[in-house]
Amino acid sequence: MTNHISCAAMICLLSFSAVIQARKLGHIAIRGHSSNSSSSSSTSNSNIVFGLCSSGNTVQNRILDVESWWQTQNNRLLLVDNVPEGLPALPKGLQVQSSDKWGFVSSAERCAWSQIADTHTAYPNADWYVLGDDDTFFVPEALQTVLSKYNASKPLYMGAPSESGKQNYDLGIWLLSTGAQLGEFAFGGGGIIISRGLMQVMIPNYEQCLHDHDGMIGGDQRIGACVKVLSLGTELTPYFGMHQIDTVHHENDLLAFLEAHPVQPLLSLHHMADVSLPGLGDLFGLRPYVKRNPYGILQQTVCQSKHFGTFSISAGLSVRWWDNSTDISTDNVTDPAMRGTLPVVGQYFVYADSLNTQGNLRSKTINTWYAVYDAPDADSQASASMTKIQVEEPAGPARWTSNNWERLQCSIVSENTADNSVHIVLGSPQTVPS
Repeated sequence: MTNHISCAAMICLLSFSAVIQARKLGHIAIRGHSSNSSSSSSTSNSNIVFGLCSSGNTVQNRILDVESWWQTQNNRLLLVDNVPEGLPALPKGLQVQSSDKWGFVSSAERCAWSQIADTHTAYPNADWYVLGDDDTFFVPEALQTVLSKYNASKPLYMGAPSESGKQNYDLGIWLLSTGAQLGEFAFGGGGIIISRGLMQVMIPNYEQCLHDHDGMIGGDQRIGACVKVLSLGTELTPYFGMHQIDTVHHENDLLAFLEAHPVQPLLSLHHMADVSLPGLGDLFGLRPYVKRNPYGILQQTVCQSKHFGTFSISAGLSVRWWDNSTDISTDNVTDPAMRGTLPVVGQYFVYADSLNTQGNLRSKTINTWYAVYDAPDADSQASASMTKIQVEEPAGPARWTSNNWERLQCSIVSENTADNSVHIVLGSPQTVPS
């Protein structure tokens, strides 16, 4: 929620190993209520509504951020305290709407009200309500794929806690109106997903519930409280492909955190313009890859080359390389408990957008990676020994259509010792030669 500018002041940054451990459960494909699971294929982008909280002071700049992931088939509301004059032209499907019902209260209360009540009033028949901040980057194609596995008529509350253990503790110990503790709730920057079934349960008594919890700090905190009070038995369904990103001031921790993204589609990233990553700049540097392959962003694959060594590929972000002088197995790289013990990389590569024009988006995409010299743990003396890596991977949602989500594996590793380059072809576990 917009108020997390204040909430984020309580950031407690996790070490690399702690961050990986905190995400360990994310390697489960989907963790939620089994009664909510559904093979329904009726979910489409037109059945997903976005309610984004902004303000009259920031909305002019944030419209450009929203446009960066906007799709015409989506319905979106940018909810503000007032609509300023001189807004830029809005893309089709995007509305800016003021929420003046509670204009005298804090931004947290306004967001908690408008993102539920106003969004439901505008789109009462939607299957899914996706709530976020005005600087949250969503991946609508991946959202559609993930939500198609659930039954929207059931009460479902989906999202992720913060990466900061302190944030989760400080904000989760608040008491509900029932006297119980709030506990785990979905942070608004990473996004909150409310099903049609849950929305129908909450709406009749939602305003009174907000008044009962008006001492809470965050709008997302209040929404989580009202989910628990108004829909008894509905707990947070954690989805670790939604990122609050409360590691914004430690770019190396954030880099490691993103490289350890779980084996599930990326749905959201918060604080897009607030961080800088080696060789990439801010998180908007991920957008060109998302446009090519929204289903593959940040997915990790580990490949081993007979001549060159081991490559850890984080799709759209980076490639880390260890030469044959270091003894690294695939398990060392993919096991969260082992990653903190890895030796220094021999070289670090970043995705080069301007040089990636190959591939058919319907079948595959070919991405070229070039060496950089400012990696947090790269050995600059070894950097000249490799020039580029090309990674060819399948595009499209097919890898996520079953419930058994697995890493892509290496089907071909072609070495070119003449120019010290490697071409890697990735495939599904079922198609990789034994």
